[in-house]
Amino acid sequence: MRLCDLHMHSTQSDGTLTPRQLVELAKTKNLEAIAVTDHDTLAGIEEARTAGAELGIRVLSGVEISVEYNSRTVHMLGYCFDRGAARLKKGLDEILGGRHERNLKIVSKLNALGVKVTYEEIAAEAGGKVVGRPHFAAVIVRKGYAADKQEVFNKYLARGAAAYEERLRFSPEDSVAMIRDAGGVAVLAHPKLVHLAEGETIEDVVKGLKSAGLGGIECVYSLHTPEETAHYLDLAKKYDLVPTGGSDFHGGNKPEIEMGTGLGSLAVPLEFADDLERLAESAA
Repeated sequence: MRLCDLHMHSTQSDGTLTPRQLVELAKTKNLEAIAVTDHDTLAGIEEARTAGAELGIRVLSGVEISVEYNSRTVHMLGYCFDRGAARLKKGLDEILGGRHERNLKIVSKLNALGVKVTYEEIAAEAGGKVVGRPHFAAVIVRKGYAADKQEVFNKYLARGAAAYEERLRFSPEDSVAMIRDAGGVAVLAHPKLVHLAEGETIEDVVKGLKSAGLGGIECVYSLHTPEETAHYLDLAKKYDLVPTGGSDFHGGNKPEIEMGTGLGSLAVPLEFADDLERLAESAA
């Protein structure tokens, strides 16, 4: 089978490999196409594409956006928005501004709890890239306030924890519109991880997002069981959505997940990348 991996993160957000290193690793994994889907930023795409051209790896434009859905967070993937990346970037800049404000508030909360960190330390940990909660966790562990990153999230950074702070998130409809207006395809990420309301099904979510312009659903994913994958593929067919797939590779931040193979059995057919590109072209 010819394979791809359409969900991974670089040092431009919360991964531990640079965009070029992702492409180099993809080459060793015999992947023919990848998409770098950093959180709320397009900053790594050009570096990845340059490396892809050198190494013979097709690199699709990609991004992962956190959106607010019924008071919960849902992740929306965007692909193949090359004709309108500037328009999408404008919307993402608003999200990044909200993320920065959130980070400053987290620092204040941590200090009030006796965890003495500065924003400058956190930003240095991020190396000039998008600052996220994993960077807070790394600094907090290094300074001896927690034994590991999981303890940091449990005590301070997870939703409902002592230093948690909400940030600006767009609605799913706004995010879909941003991606579609940029010429791209909006895809519901890892449906298994969507927190459903009482009595709600994932089909209810997919049906609602389809009416807002959803173009695809991530059917093949590291944490999906074979039964779940089959169910999501059925939903994709029922609602005329493109199926996609990816490992959600983060490098050392999720060491159990390997690019291309996930937890060991992941296999994303190259046709998924082809179908995404065709859908974007047909919508142009």
